[in-house]
Amino acid sequence: MMVELFLVWFLVFVRAGAMLAIFPIFAAAAMPVRLRLAIAGFLAVLTIPGVMLPPDVIQFTLFQFVLLVGKEVMVGLMLGFVVRLIMFSVALAGHYIGTEMGLQLASLIAPGETDPSPTPSAILSLLAVMLMFAFDVHFELLMGFQQSYGVLPIGGGQISGPLFNAVTAMCAHTFVVAVRIAAPVIAVGIVVSLLLMVLAKTIPQINVFIESFSVRILVGVFLFGFTISMAARQITEYLHKLPDDFVVATRLMGLGG
Repeated sequence: MMVELFLVWFLVFVRAGAMLAIFPIFAAAAMPVRLRLAIAGFLAVLTIPGVMLPPDVIQFTLFQFVLLVGKEVMVGLMLGFVVRLIMFSVALAGHYIGTEMGLQLASLIAPGETDPSPTPSAILSLLAVMLMFAFDVHFELLMGFQQSYGVLPIGGGQISGPLFNAVTAMCAHTFVVAVRIAAPVIAVGIVVSLLLMVLAKTIPQINVFIESFSVRILVGVFLFGFTISMAARQITEYLHKLPDDFVVATRLMGLGG
């Protein structure tokens, strides 16, 4: 009995740990690995009731058990990836905005700095995390993880065509949200570029390339500040959609298994 209980806890812990490894907030570099493992272990303790082991798991060979653990890791990573897409979306939007503002040139000026900061990506990422806490989306997702064993038991789950199509649609949605967030800055950036081209033709003595840096940054900062509320609305809409995406991925993996 104790062996079976430990196996249930361990296999749930494996899935939870894999999910939290790329889960927003918990996957942050500032969070110690031990704390992340402790959270995964505590989540596994809360999830144990109602979780059943596969038949004859006690008689599994070492190879079969390793395959079972690997399957749980893949399931956890898939669930974490679905949630992580929100961070990919805001990071992509921040990259677009930073490019239009000329901030990405920092990597060319200082090639040794692989992650120049601060950038709009960092601001939008912090905004997404704050909104996730504010609307208790993280709590809904963790509750969804506990309930996922009803349709996706230990050892269940398989990559199928419907799952692939659903995850592909989720990835496409991240690009749509990123473009919506960055659209105002991109549009104004195009207008500024056209105006600078006209100015270069009109007054050739002006070094438009050098002068454009300050103009782009000034216009971009003001516009980014004015449109941050719109970005918050887009992120909020995505966050409210995340639990549904999580459930869809869970059910499709369960059906595949």
